[in-house]
Amino acid sequence: MASNPKLEVRIVVHLADFGLDTDPIHENSAKQNVLAAAEGDTATAQQAWSQAGLPDSGAVSV
Repeated sequence: MASNPKLEVRIVVHLADFGLDTDPIHENSAKQNVLAAAEGDTATAQQAWSQAGLPDSGAVSV
């Protein structure tokens, strides 16, 4: 997946899409969403999470 630029852009857009102003997303839900966007590739999901500057633990703001 990391070699496919279109999928990389999808992940970045997904992470950067702030959507409506809502309550923070629970950490587990946010991580599951990133993992799903990475099509189950844990390394890619972790890299995307890190590059997006998301916290290691706790709720994630939309």
